[in-house]
Amino acid sequence: MLIAFLVGSTLAGCDLPRDPEETLEAVRGQELRVGVLKFGENAEKDRPIVERLAASLEAKLVYVEGDAHALFEDLKRGHLHLVIGGVPETTPFEKELGLSKPVGPLHGAREEEDRVIAVRPGENAFLLRVNQAIEAAKAGGAGS
Repeated sequence: MLIAFLVGSTLAGCDLPRDPEETLEAVRGQELRVGVLKFGENAEKDRPIVERLAASLEAKLVYVEGDAHALFEDLKRGHLHLVIGGVPETTPFEKELGLSKPVGPLHGAREEEDRVIAVRPGENAFLLRVNQAIEAAKAGGAGS
């Protein structure tokens, strides 16, 4: 019990989670740039989550449509903050990206699979805010 307290106290003093590239601060009051794999059912289901996140950060939403390779490259380089619209939970890019908790079922998939929202790798404070927006949207009935 003492060890758990000490570990918790140490982590609380470390200002965790962190964003090495400061994505959360860059978006706050500015633009939330969102890559969309395909404007369709998956993107429409993800939109309330993104809108909730943007509102919580007082950010203007900017959507960019493209193919997965281009959008994920832009995400890794910091040109985008999120990629939505049908990112499968088992994406082959999972080792190169940060992935949110499951948002809902991946519409149009042959097998039952969940979709997620991709963020820049290592931006854990921003990912935490994305996950909070997912939970809030689910509580409000969105994101399925």
